[in-house]
Amino acid sequence: MNVRFYMERALRANRGLMNGFGLGPDACERRGARLVQLDTYCRYHREQFQGATLTVSGGVAEAGEARLTLFYDVANPEKAEVAASFIIVVALMDRATAQALPLPPGVLDAARATRVDVPEHGRPRTIDLAPPRMDLRLSDVARRLADDASDPMSQRLEWRVDAARCDEHGFLADGQDMMFGGWGRPRAAPSDSHGPMTFVGGEGHRLGWASLETRMVRVAQPRAGDVLCSIGAEIGLHPKVRHSRRWIFDAATGALVSLNDNVSIALDLDARRSIAIPSEVRAQLAGRHLPELA
Repeated sequence: MNVRFYMERALRANRGLMNGFGLGPDACERRGARLVQLDTYCRYHREQFQGATLTVSGGVAEAGEARLTLFYDVANPEKAEVAASFIIVVALMDRATAQALPLPPGVLDAARATRVDVPEHGRPRTIDLAPPRMDLRLSDVARRLADDASDPMSQRLEWRVDAARCDEHGFLADGQDMMFGGWGRPRAAPSDSHGPMTFVGGEGHRLGWASLETRMVRVAQPRAGDVLCSIGAEIGLHPKVRHSRRWIFDAATGALVSLNDNVSIALDLDARRSIAIPSEVRAQLAGRHLPELA
């Protein structure tokens, strides 16, 4: 199953829990607010296949005055194994200004009643969940990297936020993907298959990248007419594993808008096993390995 499958299951469970707390879309709109997903961390544990029945369990790991931190496990009960685990941070924002709002007292009471501890298997292994660097600017990254169209995690892209993709207050609407142009890049043809990038190694085997951990952080909400620029680098490089980071900046101010981390392992798709990163691929990654920007 594609990694997005696990993500959707966790987000579906989160929507149900938020509805129970009185933070569903209708309730938020009556308050002139929206619930914003500020930070989403995922750790993938065990691949699942078509026909598997998965369950989601979890609750509130932390409840503050202005934000909630949720933990979820997506598990296969028949095999007694965890497929993926999630840590999600949400906050209430004013719809018209995008400024943070305090959580209603009743929400905090309900949230604290579902308190859960994050188990060891749900904690980050590689990715640091500390707040991102706010001193980093587009120019700091761009001057260190040559544009590389061969790898979507590093290719530089720039686009203007379309008003048609924004809400009534001019903010980019919820659910829009900022990383690749606001709503994703169109495929070349309807027959193109959707999935991760693959290539052929020196032994003729098909190779790809399997995600181990991901993190998506929202720092600001773009508005109609803003020009955004996304650019990526490797902030960690190991024998079998790469840690890629893709930043999204406001092209006019250079300020950080969002970032996406992906820790992935080199995988022989034919043998279905992890392998050392092939030398020709490692050499390409090393050219944009900038751990000092983490």
